[in-house]
Formats: sequence, structure tokens, C-alpha cells
Amino acid sequence: MKLTLQVDGALHPVTLTEEGLTIGRGDQATIQIQANAVSRIHARIFLKEGRPWVMDMKSLNGTSLNGVTLVDPAPLHPGEPVLLGEAMVMWVPEGAPPTLVAGLNLNLAPKTVISRISMEDRAFDASGSILVPHASLEAMLAQASGQHPAGEAVTLFQRLASMAGTLLRAAGLTELLESVMGLVTAHIPCQRGFILLADAAGELVPELIWEEQPGVHTNPISRTIARTAMDNRVAILTTDARMDPRFSAGESIKIHGITSALCAPLIVEEKAFGVIYLETSLNKGGFKREDEHLLSAMANFAAVGIQREREAKFRQRLERYHSPQVVDQILKSSQNKEAPALQAQRCEITVLFADISGFTRMSEGMEPLVLAGILNRIFEAMTDTIFSRGGTLDKYIGDAVMAFFGAPNPDPDHARHATEAAIAMQEALYDLNSARPEGYPELKMRIGINSGEAFAGDIGCEKRMDYTVMGSVVNLASRLESSVARPGQIVVGPRTAELVGQGGLRQLGAFSLKGIEQEVRPFEVLWTQDTPTAVHGPL
Repeated sequence: MKLTLQVDGALHPVTLTEEGLTIGRGDQATIQIQANAVSRIHARIFLKEGRPWVMDMKSLNGTSLNGVTLVDPAPLHPGEPVLLGEAMVMWVPEGAPPTLVAGLNLNLAPKTVISRISMEDRAFDASGSILVPHASLEAMLAQASGQHPAGEAVTLFQRLASMAGTLLRAAGLTELLESVMGLVTAHIPCQRGFILLADAAGELVPELIWEEQPGVHTNPISRTIARTAMDNRVAILTTDARMDPRFSAGESIKIHGITSALCAPLIVEEKAFGVIYLETSLNKGGFKREDEHLLSAMANFAAVGIQREREAKFRQRLERYHSPQVVDQILKSSQNKEAPALQAQRCEITVLFADISGFTRMSEGMEPLVLAGILNRIFEAMTDTIFSRGGTLDKYIGDAVMAFFGAPNPDPDHARHATEAAIAMQEALYDLNSARPEGYPELKMRIGINSGEAFAGDIGCEKRMDYTVMGSVVNLASRLESSVARPGQIVVGPRTAELVGQGGLRQLGAFSLKGIEQEVRPFEVLWTQDTPTAVHGPL
């Protein structure tokens, strides 16, 4: 059967079969839509009993036909709007103008918009509104079973079970926030919705804004309500904000005409980190106690999902620098602290610089993919030796590696671990050389190590943040590698030698190094591939 589909504004002539076609944003979809709210394989349109049918493919944000969410496949007729999240799909009747879709109601699905919203402080009085202390999800469900009719309790269970399944399928924090707001606004009628999360300084920042009619309402929202809900861990329901005595000191409430607000805290393990904030007007019916109970329950689910995604993102960033064991330790320790785990701090560390000698000469005339493959194997071996001794990988610099030991987790043996890692790196390169293809030159490595006090923490800007170290200890380690160490040699600074002991070390002469005010008398680590045990022993 031949027909024309209008998908997100574009026309697609198709031949429909019983197998059908799929629509989504993934590469495997028959028709692709570039929209974040659309799942990779979102919906399927197929031929059944000689006419088109549409079905949802377990998408994250659901598929609706004529405003009704699809649970089972349903027949599709010309001109009927199908919403994939917020993307419109329609079977265009033969001979209809391409602009037919313009007259359809596009408010059938929630709209997440990229906009800014101002927040204002207002006078606060506990009277005039309903404040409900936060309760765990288990307590809420038990209360629902005991106080509500059986049918209502079952409905609540079903809604929450559906929400849990949707949030578990979310791919990333942005998609999860959109899903949370979509689920909330689908069950609680409102005009505007906000998800606000606390930043590193504890300030509430709007992370997602939803509007029934984008751009119509631009009035500020109450920072007072949001902060009270989060700080006091209560859900707040104002039945009429214009009459609420808490706002009597603020004339702006009368001007803006905000009539009803509903706000629930996002809490995990007794720690609040944000709120879900809804607004509506009395001509929409206002909010009811049932809405407060449902939002509080949904906020419990949302909080767990949001926290999970934030931790997953944090873990991914940590895994760029640390071994899995160290990542687990950082995450565990961060759960017991108010401050972020990677906040800036002064600490004593040991810094290691390693540079591959001869690699530039070997790379001349070599195919880029072959060159990258060799470098990747070397870096993989080097990184394993660093991680296995609790070190932090700072960065790769061309064919060089920078690492440090003793941060973010304190390590009293940071100097020893750095030195052992350096020996292991030399041994690993020796093994790689032994297995190199015929005709490839032997590669050697210069390593410089230095210990001392440094500044460690997240450095950068909002778009790019890296965990790194700074200070004179870093500069000296770099100079020891580039200006003192010879190929195949490990050179350590005086402080490192002091910490590990001078057994297995040989003191070198005095060096005047660029950027270093005083002469330095470093030490060489006496390692050899043939007698590694004797060398490792004194260290």
C-alpha cells in the first residue's frame, strides 16, 4: 500500500507492508527524526487487514494517537495526529496540501523548552498553605493502601511502576529529566513545570522548564517556595498564592497573577538536592491534595533516577583518570561529605612524567593507523601500571604521559608507588620492544619523578573541566624528565629520594634547570631488566 507520511514536517512517500517501517532517531530506524525526545526505535507503522496500524516500540516518552497514549497497536486513519514524544507524524490524505499539519493541536504532548526563568524571594508564612513533611516511598505506598480505596491505591501503584520502568530506560540525565517532567505533567494538570537542582554552591538552578504554552507566561517563580521545600524537606501546596498570607509582603504576586503552586523536594537517603515545582491557575482547577500526594511519590522515584544518572556521569569522568578501585573509594567517600569529592585542595603528592624517546623518528613515513595502534598499546600498558598502584592519570601529551600519586585520595606511600610504577613502565616497554615487528627501532623512555606539596582539583570552565595538579613540584618533575633523564633512565627529585630512602638510588650531579631557582641534585633509580628483584627490594 502506497501512502505519504508527514514526519516532523517532512514528507515521506512509502510503500507500507505487513512488516512495516519504524520511526526513531537511531540509525536502524527506517525514517529518522533528529529529536531528543524521540527514542532510537520509537514507533512502528505497519499494514494489518489491508489498512495502516501504528504501535509504540516501548519508547521512553510514549506514542499517542489523537491525544491518547498507545498501549496496544491501533488503526491509523488519514489526518490523525501521531505524537512520538513531541514529534508529529501523520498520514497525509491523497491530494491534501503539505501545510495540513499546521492546523493541528500541537499541545497534545509536553513541551520542554530551552529558556531562562527568573526566581524571586518572597515573604514566607507557614499559614495559608499545606506543608507535608517528606516521607519515604514505602511510607507513602503504605499510607495509600490504608487510607485510599483499593482502586485508587492500585492506580497509584501502576503509575509509579510505569514511571520506574520509564526512568530505568533513560539514556542520560537530559533524557531522564524530560521523562520525569513528561510523566508528571501527564498526571497532574498544570501550566508550567520546573525541575531545579542544587549546584555546587547549594543554589537552586532550573535544569528543565516545561510550558503548556511556551512563552505565554514569563513571570518569575518563587525561590522562597523552592528553598523551603528543599531545606525543610516538605511538599508545599498553595491553594491560591494571591490570598496566601506568606506573600502579603510581595506585590509582585498580585501583578503576576500566580494562583497556585505545588512543590516537592528531591531526596535520596535523607539528602535533598532539588525540587519539582509546578504552577497553575484557579481557572484550571488548581492543585488538590491528591496532586500533592502523587507528586511527592513521583519525586521520590525521580530523585533516585536523577541521582543515579549524576553519579554515572561522575563515575565516567573519574574513570578517565583513576582505576576502578580508586573510583569506588572516591564515590564512597563523597557520600559522607557535603563538598564535592574533586574540590580543590592542597596536598602532598608525587608527580611522574614519562616521554617515549625515538617515537618521533619511528613515526616518520608510517601510516597514521599503524602509528596510533603502536601508541595505544604503549599507553595501555603505561596506564595499567599507574592504575595498579593507585595513581591518577592526568593526561597524554603527544607521546608522553603525566600522572600523579596521592590525590584525590591521600596515599602515605605516594612516592614509593610512583617509583614502582616508573620501574614497571620501563619493564613494560622492554617487553613491547621484544615483540616489535622486524625493522622497527627500539623505543626507550625517559621518566622524571618529583614529590612535594601541590594544588589538586577540578580546573577549567563550565564546558570543560579536568582534574589536575599545579605547583612547583609539577614543574620540577617535568624538567627532570626533559632535561636530566636519558633514554631508559628514571630520575627522581630530592624529596622523592627522601621519602623512599636512598637504597637502590644513585645521586647525580647538580643541575641548573630552566624555571627552577636553585640547583637540584637529583637521583637515578638503579633499575635493570635483568635483575628487577634486586632493584625493587630497597624501594
